[in-house]
Amino acid sequence: MKALVFNGPRDIRYESFADPELRTANSAILKVSKCSICGSDLHMYHGDNIGNAAYTSETPHFCVGHEFIGEVVETGKDVHNFKVGQKVLSAGGTGCGDCPQCLVGKPLQCRKSTAFGLSPELNGGQAEYVCIPNADTTLLATEDSMSDEHALLLTDAMTTAYFGITRSDVQPGGTVAVVGLGPIGLIGVELAFILGASRVFAIDPVASRRDMAAKLGAIALDPADDAVAKVMEHTKGAGVQSVFEASGASMAIAACLPLAARNGTVSFIGIPQPHDTLSMPLIMFKNITIRGGICQVQETWPHLVPLVQQGRIKAPDMFSHTFKLSEGAEAYRLFDSRDDGVIKITIEVD
Repeated sequence: MKALVFNGPRDIRYESFADPELRTANSAILKVSKCSICGSDLHMYHGDNIGNAAYTSETPHFCVGHEFIGEVVETGKDVHNFKVGQKVLSAGGTGCGDCPQCLVGKPLQCRKSTAFGLSPELNGGQAEYVCIPNADTTLLATEDSMSDEHALLLTDAMTTAYFGITRSDVQPGGTVAVVGLGPIGLIGVELAFILGASRVFAIDPVASRRDMAAKLGAIALDPADDAVAKVMEHTKGAGVQSVFEASGASMAIAACLPLAARNGTVSFIGIPQPHDTLSMPLIMFKNITIRGGICQVQETWPHLVPLVQQGRIKAPDMFSHTFKLSEGAEAYRLFDSRDDGVIKITIEVD
């Protein structure tokens, strides 16, 4: 098959790769129709760290990508919820499928939990085909009422936005700051209003992204114009009750605690680097609640799918550019550059 393959930092190549085979009896093979690039993929692309993994030119090659949708073309004997020909989306990661955590639908708590497309351990779905272990709890059937764009967002971006914004304790009538306006941050702005926020401050250095947040009703601010001071001015020195960090950039992480009000909550979902730290005095003396973590995608689907199908969550204009799989290297370059108003990219496989 053809796939996008990690060959080292800033070296994603469209090339031949071995066809996937069923790894276990609970696996399925998916023929990918569309996929996308996540902001966390850029840590790998830059040669940075994701957890304990460091990406260098010596890293073994693997298929990249954990946001993809497609059609089931083969199933193992222990797959019961899906059949050949069914259109599905996949969670961005999975577990072993056999442990107690996996069996109750919490694969992120599995000791063998891993994401697609971050190592040779589990090849990703920016490819013509991909193997899905633990298929019964990793896949979700897509309905006719769901667009391909919403299906792609439900693989990771929308679910991570929901995970992060709800963990920032948004209250009806409350104030919120969203730091970082990639797809996750922009969806976070929309969700903050759905959860009842009265004012949402949206902070990002890219003007086109601030414009999108403003269209969603947010007060858009440029960090270069001392966004923290402007938030304090708008809130009469109080700060905001809920801060949602949706970037992973060091400057974004550093801005979050100064934005928070006393007894506020800050929720981090961006992938940090080893040098990123938080100020303990600010946390202690402002009584700030800190939360961070990786989204358990499957747990959010019962909440999000009805909201998508009812038109409550629109996530408008998230996909700004479309590429073919063979153009994957250029898709990564553009997504990394943030040029040409790029927000999120669709990669068409078939």
